Amino acid sequence: MAVQLIRLLILYLLILVCMRLMGRRQIGELQTSELVITILLSEIAAIPLENNDTPILNSIMAVFMLTALEILLSAICVKSEKFRKLSQGNPITVIRAGTLDQGALKKTRITLDDLMEAMREKDVFDLTQVQYAILESNGKISLQLKPPKRNVTAEMLEISEPDSGMVCPVIYDGKIQYENFSLCGMDKQKLNSIVRQSGMPLKDILLLTADKKGVVTCIRKEEKP
Repeated sequence: MAVQLIRLLILYLLILVCMRLMGRRQIGELQTSELVITILLSEIAAIPLENNDTPILNSIMAVFMLTALEILLSAICVKSEKFRKLSQGNPITVIRAGTLDQGALKKTRITLDDLMEAMREKDVFDLTQVQYAILESNGKISLQLKPPKRNVTAEMLEISEPDSGMVCPVIYDGKIQYENFSLCGMDKQKLNSIVRQSGMPLKDILLLTADKKGVVTCIRKEEKP
């Protein structure tokens, strides 16, 4: 049992490091090649856990080789457009200028139900509201609504909207996030003033966020029963 636990810990840390090396896109938006690599990694990692007689070094070497292969393929994709199209495919337009392209649906083997489901996930329930719909190479569908249905922007209203920066956590669980100061125009003196005005000691603040406009949100930790 102890041997299995040690093997599990080694493989867990190894896969975790390799996934980080392959990039964050591995988690959320898998391309075909990335999905294949991820499945192979899980299968290879499972072999020494199922059989203690299998040398764990074999799996470690295979995991490193797959990771190196994925990094190499990613680098080639960046350099070569032809290889990128070959390995990842091209986006396909399934609604063009408000007209449903039934040939594209057949080519991609997407049913109307699949398309409508993807639209509903983006809060669009009426096909006639869509100007363009594109099936991306990672399997997701991007939508552009017809002009009358698009959200109004400050540019449309000819309003000059200053950049308020990103709302970012400045204090999280009682700890100051100094690395976020530059994102929201914060400094130590300003933060100390905000904390004093809140009437809460630093350790009692669960979350404090701010932006460049000076909009601050502060949430106190709940007291333990």
